[in-house]
Amino acid sequence: MFSDLAFPREGDLYKRITVAGHTFELKYGYYEEHERALCPPVVIFPDLVTYPVYCREGYPLVTQIQDTCEHYTATGDSAENWCGDCERFYSEHPEIGICRCDQKKRLYSGGNEK
Repeated sequence: MFSDLAFPREGDLYKRITVAGHTFELKYGYYEEHERALCPPVVIFPDLVTYPVYCREGYPLVTQIQDTCEHYTATGDSAENWCGDCERFYSEHPEIGICRCDQKKRLYSGGNEK
């Protein structure tokens, strides 16, 4: 187990950000139990695929590291193929943004759709 004080601890706050009126707390943790013995905790992103959140205009919020969809268009020579590398990803924060893809847009119903 890692005990170096230079590493963040599980549960420590990495950053609090607001995107399209929705506030997210990004904390350190583990995606898989077996990672605990292998590395220090990493920033945990919300699961916006399973629990979608939409902006007022109906576009979905996505994480930068989310897997791309069939409408992905790279912004350049990006080899990562993550949502954050798509020309439709818009955000003031690199971690979570708005997917401005018209094919993914939903009609706003006054709250989050699930």
